[in-house]
Amino acid sequence: MELCRAVDAFLERHPDGTLICDGGEIGQWPQALVRAGRRLINGVSGTIGASIPFAIAAALERPGAPVVAVLGDGTFGFHMAEFDTAVRYRIPFVAVVGNDARWNAEHQIQLRSYGPERTRHCDLLPTRYDAVVQALGGFGVLVTEAAELPAALEAAQASGLPACINVMIASVAAPVIRRPG
Repeated sequence: MELCRAVDAFLERHPDGTLICDGGEIGQWPQALVRAGRRLINGVSGTIGASIPFAIAAALERPGAPVVAVLGDGTFGFHMAEFDTAVRYRIPFVAVVGNDARWNAEHQIQLRSYGPERTRHCDLLPTRYDAVVQALGGFGVLVTEAAELPAALEAAQASGLPACINVMIASVAAPVIRRPG
């Protein structure tokens, strides 16, 4: 929730910005909690992995307008090499990676179906995705405290580079949203 609050506040300060949400557990949080006039999501049951290419496309469609993609650590691996493309073509966007070192959607399914003793093969390493993006020539920063995220978002946007903010988060289930009526 704290990650989403910071992204929501950032986009409120940048009303011309675009929010990109990926699938999996992490994508459901900003879909529910972040207000943005422009958003591109792949839906609750959408495939994961499209947020980085979506962010590049959104940045090309509206040059100069901020683009914030929220994605998970597992998702980052699908198209991380596209940061190289974005660096080469100078296409700025901000990827906010919720890093819980887990394929959390699958982990939550296993918890519900089998219990905590029988969860298998969902753990990831707490990889420094920010360092990967820096190595490719982009902007990268590691965030370990929620209070650091607002400044990290502004610094990433100000860098004018493809950016990765690697946010260490707790591994929790996505929110359940019920509509009245």
